Amino acid sequence: MRKVVIGDRTIVVTHVETKTTEFGEIQRFRIEASDSKAVTHLSSLRPSTEVDARVLASVVDTELLLDYTGSSESGLLSDIGIRRWRDTHRQLIEDALELLREEALALAPVPTSDVERSLLRAFGAPDNDPGSRAPESSDPSLTWRVRS
Repeated sequence: MRKVVIGDRTIVVTHVETKTTEFGEIQRFRIEASDSKAVTHLSSLRPSTEVDARVLASVVDTELLLDYTGSSESGLLSDIGIRRWRDTHRQLIEDALELLREEALALAPVPTSDVERSLLRAFGAPDNDPGSRAPESSDPSLTWRVRS
């Protein structure tokens, strides 16, 4: 579990399930926001169950900034209070996303499957050791804070 504190809200992301498919492991993450009953989920094709900066950046981007129909219908933005908060704190949210993306760039690349490794090679990207993993965080409740 990891938290991102942006202004006066906390976004909590927790790993809840792994599903193995022919394409690799699909991780499912639960997403909650403080002072809201709205809960949603994010699925990602990746071997690691860690809630790292890649997962957090994806959550912030897809659930708060991109205005996907699904988010406004059944995600965090289905809560009008979260939408108002997002509109008021958009710059702080964008700042948090930038910090998370910077942290994600520093993580070791982790191909999720043979198919992805083949695609990386086909496009000339470095072929990393398939056993490599991003380092696990020693603090399972690591929290980001972005305040005005």
